[in-house]
Amino acid sequence: MTELESPVRNLDVVDAHCHVSSRRFISRTFVDGAVRNVAAMHEATGLPTSVERLTDRYMASLEDHQCDELLRQMDEAGIAWTVLLLPDFTYCMRDFDFSIAEMFQLHYEILQRHPGRFHVMGGVDPRWGKDALTLFERGIHEFGFRGLKLYPPCGYRTDDRALYPFYEICAAANVPVLVHMGPTTSNLDFEYARPCFIEAAARAFPTVKFILAHAATAHVDECVMQCAFRPNVYADISGFQSMAHDMEASDLHRLVRAGIAHKVLFGTDWPVFREDGTQADHVELFRSATRDEYNAVQLRLILHDNAVRLFGPPRGRGWREATKAT
Repeated sequence: MTELESPVRNLDVVDAHCHVSSRRFISRTFVDGAVRNVAAMHEATGLPTSVERLTDRYMASLEDHQCDELLRQMDEAGIAWTVLLLPDFTYCMRDFDFSIAEMFQLHYEILQRHPGRFHVMGGVDPRWGKDALTLFERGIHEFGFRGLKLYPPCGYRTDDRALYPFYEICAAANVPVLVHMGPTTSNLDFEYARPCFIEAAARAFPTVKFILAHAATAHVDECVMQCAFRPNVYADISGFQSMAHDMEASDLHRLVRAGIAHKVLFGTDWPVFREDGTQADHVELFRSATRDEYNAVQLRLILHDNAVRLFGPPRGRGWREATKAT
């Protein structure tokens, strides 16, 4: 069976916000900070709790190093392809077994293992200086990565002039920039993860598409304003599962009611909500929550077309050879 003859041809969803479920890229420090909120909730409700035990349990689930399990769930969910995000936490968290350069290489190997099913947005902390710029250029031109992933809670703003050379590369390569918005693990600072800090960069680089992550759950009004009035600002809805207790009244609908369905991308934030359900469960949760609110055109834009416009379809096997031949 060839790639074109595989069941993938019938899939119609693009997941524009995922991570590799692997301890190679998600450190114990990050997980420990995240589970402290869970532990606080358990303590308040009288449940027995242990941060160490919760952290061990989550770390034990981070074993899908090459995305084989994610790919299986994508097929079950009807997800044609997925954007893998690689945040660079290595500047502020030093308990990784791999450098960010080695993480780039490992993500490239995932692309080779599963041709046509993934894009990668490479994360670099600008405080690494020239080495970070060189690595990002290599990711774009040698590895075929399709954008820049930024994580301001690590300690920098999106309008930091040190990032402008990275934006210039993105403009030349016609690839987007995706920026984490809102809270994250309790070990990091939330101050810089606000949509207002996108303003200067979005104006200075009008041809670069900037994607505000988690826009249905964090700083919703600011995200809506930026998407509605800045032509090159988009948003993804990853993390919408956190509103599952009240999806009908959620901020998820505010994005479409604001008339910006053409700026919104579907995302699951795998593996963050892995214990809450499979990828198929998350796709169905979104469909059921929006069935009466969104029309067919809006759903097609959010679930598929917007991502295709921003990223283009993933490259299949042999893309580097084809590029050299031309």
